[in-house]
Amino acid sequence: MILNINSEKFSYYFPNNPHQFISEEFITLNKGKVDAILYLVQDVKKVQLGLIAGVRNGVLLSPFSAPFGGFHFKNDKMYPEVIESFMNDLFEYTKAENITQIKITLPPNIYSQSLNAKMVNVFTRLGLKMETPEITNWVNLNEFQGVFTHAASRTYYNQAVKNKLEFKKVDSIDEMELIYNLIVDNRARMGRSIFMTFEDLLNTAEIFETDYFRVNKPDGELVAGAIFYRAHEHISYAVFWGDTIEGRPVRAMDFLIYNLWSFYKAQNFKFIDLGTSTESGVPNEGLLRFKETHECDSSLRYSFTWS
Repeated sequence: MILNINSEKFSYYFPNNPHQFISEEFITLNKGKVDAILYLVQDVKKVQLGLIAGVRNGVLLSPFSAPFGGFHFKNDKMYPEVIESFMNDLFEYTKAENITQIKITLPPNIYSQSLNAKMVNVFTRLGLKMETPEITNWVNLNEFQGVFTHAASRTYYNQAVKNKLEFKKVDSIDEMELIYNLIVDNRARMGRSIFMTFEDLLNTAEIFETDYFRVNKPDGELVAGAIFYRAHEHISYAVFWGDTIEGRPVRAMDFLIYNLWSFYKAQNFKFIDLGTSTESGVPNEGLLRFKETHECDSSLRYSFTWS
């Protein structure tokens, strides 16, 4: 049987969060976007698995306002039968609560590879519908040795150095907003949507640290920028990045990326999560190639639906 407990008891069972998007602080910040928040565990002596989810229009959602959601867990080496038992009880719970559908997007493998493998296996065997997996990208900073291994990326970075670009982390609200507006313009040119306002970013920064970076030409002109979360002990998360039209010929993005990798490696992060290079499963081939030629690996991010 599944129980909907309070947040305090859930935190007692699961004092650590696998990632920032299922933390109590982030859930509370975004709770107004759903009709209810559920803190779900099994009624068993040894609680090993938990799910925080939102309910909107009769649909149970994890996430409901984030790139991915998923489960809290005691140990990712649990038996698959624990997951299977939880899910079967969850099906019965949703029926009793008149919830018509379950939608779950698991985190990328860098957050919980072992658990993900068992989740995908169990979900598939139980008949959940797998959406087309998204291709997600990440950088292993342990393998980044201060040089781009792809020849073209090395050439472009060297060109950027010759153009005397400047990289810096900024702290003033005015500069942060300039970077945000640059990214809004960049996404408009690329035909890509942006789902957070600058106010949203400032509100999120109240619960976990957010970094803003800029790249300038020698005359001080802003030509590229990036916004990153550092809400996980080992993984920095790329929220947004982009350049201006003027930044293209001076190789501002190559310069930005090299310095971002170097910055977070020096901060002892193990990975950088660069998000997906697909939209509804369809690859953005230019974006995917750009990431992969700048030290990124690709893996799959899974979403499942049950009705």
